Amino acid sequence: MKNKFKKIGFAGLDHLGLNYIMATAAKGFSVIGYHNNVAKISELKKGKILIHEPGLEKLLLKHRKKINFSTNPKSLSDCKIIYITLDVNTNKQGKSDLDSIKKIIKDVTKISNKSTILVILSQVPPGFTRKIKWNKKKLFYQVETLVFGNALNRALYPERLIIGCSNSNYLIDNNLKKLLKKFKCPILPMRYESAEFAKISI
Repeated sequence: MKNKFKKIGFAGLDHLGLNYIMATAAKGFSVIGYHNNVAKISELKKGKILIHEPGLEKLLLKHRKKINFSTNPKSLSDCKIIYITLDVNTNKQGKSDLDSIKKIIKDVTKISNKSTILVILSQVPPGFTRKIKWNKKKLFYQVETLVFGNALNRALYPERLIIGCSNSNYLIDNNLKKLLKKFKCPILPMRYESAEFAKISI
């Protein structure tokens, strides 16, 4: 049965984004990755990944027809779901540099239509997601639990998926739910802040 989704978008192709874009392609979806680094995108288009994580290049070659890369945020404009997957730098005092993620969110929301589902996968402090100016029924925070050296396996086969929602009704958009169910594990909805705290705790 053919997938009814349009492409799933990923904005930010560092360690986090590369593992999740490959895992999503492996689950049968067409995906497109955006990053503003021309050299990085050039290498990815050649099938080369500049980080070491077992299995990434193999999946890229296997699912190449379903994976596209671009340096233009407008390439994400026809995606039904867009993940924000930029790695967030944190210093030794635990303070995160949020300027880059704020910019990429701004770039993505500028080219998205009102029905686009936006999912924050990057690690952010509690309260960050709720402040994003986007329809809260279409805005979610997903907890990632990647471990260096075993990241792809954890992206492909999570024990559970913790999803932050806007309020205590814990309503996950049906289109996002269909995507999440492909990972065949329990889905645990909760408020944005609880999910953000869960990520920090994990």
